[in-house]
Amino acid sequence: MPEQLEDFNDYFILYKQTRNEQYFNEFLYFYEPALNRHVEQFAKKYHLDENRQDDLKQIFSFLLWEEMQTYNSDIPLLQIMKFKVTKEWHSYVRTCCGNISVNSHNSYLVMRKVAFLFTQYSHELPFDDVIAKISEETHISQKTVRRYVLLSDSFHTMDNIDIHNSENENLLTSFCENICTDLFPEELYSDKELQKVLKDILKTLKPKDTMLIEMTLGINTDNFTVKEKKSFCEIALMIGMTTDGARKRLSKILSDLKQKLSDVL
Repeated sequence: MPEQLEDFNDYFILYKQTRNEQYFNEFLYFYEPALNRHVEQFAKKYHLDENRQDDLKQIFSFLLWEEMQTYNSDIPLLQIMKFKVTKEWHSYVRTCCGNISVNSHNSYLVMRKVAFLFTQYSHELPFDDVIAKISEETHISQKTVRRYVLLSDSFHTMDNIDIHNSENENLLTSFCENICTDLFPEELYSDKELQKVLKDILKTLKPKDTMLIEMTLGINTDNFTVKEKKSFCEIALMIGMTTDGARKRLSKILSDLKQKLSDVL
């Protein structure tokens, strides 16, 4: 019977120092009750079958092992893991749990957003009016909204997945994923103060740079809602740059944003 350490993060530090797998196994032994609770909550929230829970636990263990190999941060590893594990669990749902597989993380987020709004409005408005209202709110064409409504209906039939559960955890998460994943713990992704900081920094960008971010990432920087993404070829024509120039410009913008966020936080 191993002796439990006072701080879970000590297991990861000891592993880093010794490369002894014993610390990984001991951590899993003592953390299993908490992991079971997290897995059960996630499965319950999205109406997954109970037999999916072992898969979720295995995803956590595999991802933790990978992260331990390169862990070098003052942030506790479990804090870093929270966002990454949640993303991997949703990737598992997106590709393995539905009646069909959704081919990208962004499409999955948009589908959940559209499905959430559709369930809100469908009981009080005719179908075409619902589509028009969602299109107006998300800045997505009505044709695309219809496609996502049909996609969501087909997707959730296997495990009766409740993809309408939330407004896609706010597209702020998706935006942060592109520019500042390594800067702070997962809890801050939904923090109102962080949203204010992001908005203030984004306001300092040139209009062309803001347009470039919005069109490539598919996000409205004013309120972090979904908007239709465009290809680099389309964007380059709209802002008067070459395709390669637009790619390089976006890379520099995101790098500068990450540095500004790092300075503030």
